[in-house]
Amino acid sequence: MDHMKLIGTLQDIKDEGRTVCYILHHPVFKETSSTTKVRVAFDGSAKTSTDSSLNDSLLTGPVIQDDLLDLMIRFRNHTVALVADVAKMYRQVRIHPDDTPLQRILWRSSQISPNQIFELQTITYGLSSSSFIETRVLKQLASDVGGKYEHAGTVVSNDFYMDDFLSGADTVEEAKRLRNDVQSLMAEGEFELRKWSSNSSEVLSGLSPDALEGQSTLYFEAEQKVKTLGVAWETGTDCLRVDIPTLREEEHWTKRRIFSTIAQLYDPLGLVSPVVAWAKIQMQHLWLVSVDWDDKIPYEICGNWKDFYEQLPLLQSFKVPRCVLVRQSSNSHFHVFCDARSINGEGEHIVQLITSKSRVALWKTGQINHISFHPTKMFSSDEKRFWYYKYGPN
Repeated sequence: MDHMKLIGTLQDIKDEGRTVCYILHHPVFKETSSTTKVRVAFDGSAKTSTDSSLNDSLLTGPVIQDDLLDLMIRFRNHTVALVADVAKMYRQVRIHPDDTPLQRILWRSSQISPNQIFELQTITYGLSSSSFIETRVLKQLASDVGGKYEHAGTVVSNDFYMDDFLSGADTVEEAKRLRNDVQSLMAEGEFELRKWSSNSSEVLSGLSPDALEGQSTLYFEAEQKVKTLGVAWETGTDCLRVDIPTLREEEHWTKRRIFSTIAQLYDPLGLVSPVVAWAKIQMQHLWLVSVDWDDKIPYEICGNWKDFYEQLPLLQSFKVPRCVLVRQSSNSHFHVFCDARSINGEGEHIVQLITSKSRVALWKTGQINHISFHPTKMFSSDEKRFWYYKYGPN
C-alpha cells in the first residue's frame, strides 16, 4: 500500500552524520474487531542507544478536538444518527521525507533472511505527535474544501473524535444529504468512511455491504449493537447502554484485580454514575487498609465487593434512549441537577437524562466511615433502580 519503503539491509546502510531511529513493533490481536483482527503496534517510547526515546523528542501538540463528553451530548441531540469511522486514517497522512529516517523498522520474512530496513512513510501509531497531526490534517481538509458543501465542512471539523465520526440530522432526507456530502469531502483528502450505522435503515440505502457495520443488509435487529467510543448503541431500538467487563471467578480478590475491574467500567455519559461511584468508594477503602497490590483484601471489604461484582450483569438490562429530544422539538429546557425536557408543537414532550457527573469526596485523616452494600435493594420488585448505602462508625 506504499505505507513504507525499503531502504536496504542492515549490513548495507551507512548513516554517518544522520539522525535515525529504529522503532520496536509487535502485533496486537483483537478478535472482536469486524475489520482488522491483527494490528501493528509501534513503541515510540522504547529507549534507544542514547537512553532516550523518540517520543521524548517529539511535541504532542495542543488538544484541538472537542472533549468526548461534548461530542456524545451533541450526538444525542440528533433525531437521525450517523456513525462511521475512517479506514486506516493514520496511514492516509504522509510524513515529510526529511522525517521518515526517524520512523525506521527492521523486518525479515524468515529467521534465515537478512534484516531489512524500512522507513514508514505515514503517521505512525505509538508516536506522541501522531494524534495531533491526524486531527490537524482533518481540520485543514475541512477548511480547504468544506465551503463546497452545505454543512459537511463544519461537521467534519467538529464531529470527529480521532477516526470516529458521530453526527446526525433532524430528518432522514437531511441525514442522507449529510452522509453523501461528508463522504465526498473526505474523499478529496483520500479518506474512506466505512462501518456506517444509523437508527434509520433508509439513511444507509445505496451503501455497499462492505461499507456497513458488520452487516450484509440495511436492517438492524433489536439487539444489534455497535461500539460508539466504548458506549454500546443498539441501533434497532436507538438506545444506549454501558457494557460491562467479562466476569470471571476469582479465588482470591486483590487490590490489583479490583482496581483493574473498576477501570473497565467505562461510562463517559455518567449513565450509571451511582454504580461507578460505589465502586470508587471501595477503592478508597482499599487505599486506607494496609494491603499490598497482590495481598488478599480484608474479609468485610471482600464480601461487599463480591455482592457488587455478582450483580454487574444486571447493568446489561439498563438502557436509555440515545435521542434526548422529541421529534421536531419546538421548545427545549435544560435543567442542571435534574432532567431535561423538550416539547413539540403538538404538545408531545419527553424528559431524558443527558449526562451526569459524580466525584467521590476525599476523606480527611481520621474521618473514615464504614459503608455496607445491600444487594437485595439494588432492584426492587417494581423495577425502580436505586442504590442503598448505610453509613456507620467503624
